[in-house]
Amino acid sequence: MTDIQINHITKDYGDQRGIFNIDLGIRKGEIFGFIGTNGSGKTTTIREIMGFIRPDAGNIQIREYDAHRDATKTKRFIGYVPGEIAFPDLPSGKSFIRFQAELLNLKDLRYADELVKILQIDLRANPRKMSKGMKQKTAIIAALMDDSDILILDEPTTGLDPLMRKKFLEILKKEKAKGKTIFITSNIFQEIEELCDRVAFIESGRVVDIV
Repeated sequence: MTDIQINHITKDYGDQRGIFNIDLGIRKGEIFGFIGTNGSGKTTTIREIMGFIRPDAGNIQIREYDAHRDATKTKRFIGYVPGEIAFPDLPSGKSFIRFQAELLNLKDLRYADELVKILQIDLRANPRKMSKGMKQKTAIIAALMDDSDILILDEPTTGLDPLMRKKFLEILKKEKAKGKTIFITSNIFQEIEELCDRVAFIESGRVVDIV
């Protein structure tokens, strides 16, 4: 059973930029890695899955929903860490977490508190003034705290030091043990070699191998 079915997606920006005929099936309960250099098409693929952009050809099914047409519905059960994090103008990281919880109608923040301890983050700082690593941790907490069935993670370890990377990968292993489906991009193969059930390699907007 697939949770995410990417059917021959193309998004052509011209000058050989974009993604071309991407065809992938991400199975329920697996961690699927998507590996490529910067500019290879990883983020464009993620944005297609999230329904932020309309494909030129092909479609994406997330369970029974169309990723673009039904994006509002799919976001109810997807936790998302974007590749570029932009926080609203709020006084603290804690305010941001509470703001996100309200949007999700999430009343129980115990898992968020647990993640704060694991990732060792002080949420009193203004999120716009945080370091890259602190911003990344805050985005991770916001994505995972709702216990969503599907996690879409665009280079989530960017800015994390080696210890925090290790802790984060341990968190993802526990999420997988809960039955979560996880789609994660990276440009570092070694980082997710032990984590993923399968890995697809993308180069110049085209999948060149799946292992």
